[in-house]
Amino acid sequence: MKPRHIIILIISLLSLTVAAQRRITPVKTPAKKSDLPAAVTTDSVNQRPESVVEVTGTDGKIILVDTISGKEYTDTILTVAPKLIYPRWESISVGVNLWDPLMRCFGQDYGLIGFWGEVSIHNWIKPYVEFGLGNASHTPDKGNYTYKSGVAPYFKIGANYNFLYNSNPAYSVYLGVRYGITNYSFDITDVSVYPGYWDENLTMSVPSQRVTTGYFEVGVGLRVMIASNFYLGWEVKVHNTLHSSKTKYGDPWYVPGFGTKGSLFTGALSFSYTLPFPASKKKRKELYAPVQDAALPAPAENTTPVEATATEAE
Repeated sequence: MKPRHIIILIISLLSLTVAAQRRITPVKTPAKKSDLPAAVTTDSVNQRPESVVEVTGTDGKIILVDTISGKEYTDTILTVAPKLIYPRWESISVGVNLWDPLMRCFGQDYGLIGFWGEVSIHNWIKPYVEFGLGNASHTPDKGNYTYKSGVAPYFKIGANYNFLYNSNPAYSVYLGVRYGITNYSFDITDVSVYPGYWDENLTMSVPSQRVTTGYFEVGVGLRVMIASNFYLGWEVKVHNTLHSSKTKYGDPWYVPGFGTKGSLFTGALSFSYTLPFPASKKKRKELYAPVQDAALPAPAENTTPVEATATEAE
């Protein structure tokens, strides 16, 4: 056999071997970028493609399924906190608690007045401080003693959580948690003990006792704007004492800023002024000025009566 024929035979055998190998062990071609389904953005319902639907999995979790490609995606809405629309430093508020002065008009014989302030962060979390004065002069009906507590200061610190943080700041519904502390004194006078050993009436007094008391408050409140940046607020609170100094004559009846020792519930009525920071003022105008303008009635058209036009034409 000639060398040329041998070379042709070898090339033919190699070709058949390669062809057989391709048929036996096929190699998958990598998919092109254009063949892959487009990435699905799930940060907002409005940004989802129409082909993406929600399906509840066997574990109760929400799964997003693309009905065209069959791909499954994780809904990031379930893990991403809602966007806060107001700036970090939203506003500052100062107010006065009118509950005790009002109750004194109806016969309450303890409490004076309190002043508070808070800073609004994103119209969401609002750190809170309060300073006030309290006193008491109480003689129970048909009682045989008079309880007195001089004017003493109290302080409170805490925060309010606004549930309507992405709504109009003219309204807020909040949960407040606070810690209060006060240092005060009390005494009990004209304590009558009768009949005595010899059937005579005896009178005694408890000397002044100095006490420091700490307490907590948890309240739910509503605040509504009644005029430009002026608000009225109502609050219902559950409170209890945490610690108090011990005296040999027993516990005090009244605690400044807290109320009477045996009470579980109390209330608050406040009048306040809120000053929005510049960035918040701009944001409020962007959000609510168009709505207010749209609600205003359209100006009446300047129409000219037909009779007057005809008269002018003559």
